[in-house]
Amino acid sequence: MLPLDDPRWTTLDHRDRSNGKSGSDAPCVPDELRHLLDHPADRERFDDLWPYLCSEGTAWPAAYAAVPHIVAIARGLPAAERDDYLYVIGLVAMCSGEYGQVWDGLPDDLAQAYRQALPEALALLGETLVAGDHDQVTTGYLLAATAALKGHGEYAEILNDLDVYAECQSCGEPMLELP
Repeated sequence: MLPLDDPRWTTLDHRDRSNGKSGSDAPCVPDELRHLLDHPADRERFDDLWPYLCSEGTAWPAAYAAVPHIVAIARGLPAAERDDYLYVIGLVAMCSGEYGQVWDGLPDDLAQAYRQALPEALALLGETLVAGDHDQVTTGYLLAATAALKGHGEYAEILNDLDVYAECQSCGEPMLELP
């Protein structure tokens, strides 16, 4: 796991960081992770961070270094309160292509730490699915993350986009009632 004080964080691109330069509003990923390790229930802070790691179908290099820390944050929460963290780990896996694939050029030690974190994330996801009283949408996202962490990327994408597939592509009739 990349220590949060390691200077390599500044070399890991994210949605608003490229070639070591960030936009003015971009979060400092290790600072945000440090805060979340101390305050894992701060969902607002996590909601502000994660789109910089993985969004728009892309998992950026900083996401792979962040995943082991996100697993540690999730581990520190009761099972029923981990869903956002675990979904994002699944989203990173979904956006990466084949299971365990990482951004080209990611240092081997960071890729290895990412890959080693995935089985624990899957185990935590199992506990979360059993413990939580999730609505239909959240359950769908957690199942998408589960599929991604089991190596079923295409199935994960279908589950993740269930709201798109909730109506018949031919006639437009609802096939699934979503809240």
